[in-house]
Amino acid sequence: MNADLPEIEQTGEKLVEKWLTENGYTHVQKEMLQLNEQGLKACGTFKNILVQIRTFLHPNRPFKISDYEIDILTRRAAKLNLVAYVAYVILDSSGSLTEEINWERLS
Repeated sequence: MNADLPEIEQTGEKLVEKWLTENGYTHVQKEMLQLNEQGLKACGTFKNILVQIRTFLHPNRPFKISDYEIDILTRRAAKLNLVAYVAYVILDSSGSLTEEINWERLS
């Protein structure tokens, strides 16, 4: 998996943060999810969310997070009274999106 590259992860995180801001979310903050795993939490008009981000470099395709990761994320979101999501981001070699961010609601 190429998401271990820090620059790829940072670019994906920035793009998700930009999307959230452009779509009416406020107070977007980094949130430590697990060891070496950061996500974002944000306040929305209808719901507040906790997002785990998976970033891939094209032509690699995103794969779903594991049941274990889903359990950790949904428990954390419930504890914080947030809705859990995963954002799947696919970038080209210049760091631009190759397609829209794919969102998966988990809770």
